[in-house]
Amino acid sequence: MSLHTFQTGLARLIVDPDFRERVQHCAASALDASLSAREKSRLIQIAADPGLDINRTLHKGFRLGKLRAMLPLTCQLLGPGRLAREVSAFWAERAPSSFYFIPEALEFCDFLARRKIRNKYLSEVLAYERATLELEKARHDNPPPQTVRFQHDPRVLLTALAAGRRPRAVPLRPSLALGKRDSQAGITWQLS
Repeated sequence: MSLHTFQTGLARLIVDPDFRERVQHCAASALDASLSAREKSRLIQIAADPGLDINRTLHKGFRLGKLRAMLPLTCQLLGPGRLAREVSAFWAERAPSSFYFIPEALEFCDFLARRKIRNKYLSEVLAYERATLELEKARHDNPPPQTVRFQHDPRVLLTALAAGRRPRAVPLRPSLALGKRDSQAGITWQLS
């Protein structure tokens, strides 16, 4: 019996719906061969239990909550429908690897940056929130300053998003924003 292998299988039933379906339909052949017959039987029973859906919902809510907490402006800019599609695509490509918020948010930023999303403000907002996360990640270190190039007026763009509004017709104003950690471990931004 391998407790680690069993627990890994149990976790996969929650986070990977394709794996759960394979276990439900292919039964033991979908499971790790090192598991005992009793462990396989238990995982097959769990895969068929409708209560597993509650765990999956909680897990998805936790993961989405991490992204919404760390990338509020990006989430606001994408809107609920686009956010749901992008999050689903991200999760299909990237299994969870950490309970920590910042690493998952940084990976989502990288994922979105690779996508061909038609939104004239997205690259600027992503760069700003990604730079903020890099500064936040180094909370106890002395991180290098982060620079973000804006093509649109960052004050108008970021203020609209922070107020819960989708930006419309933000005027062009090429700017450079410099982010640093201050002496109280807060983050400050200066525009030039």
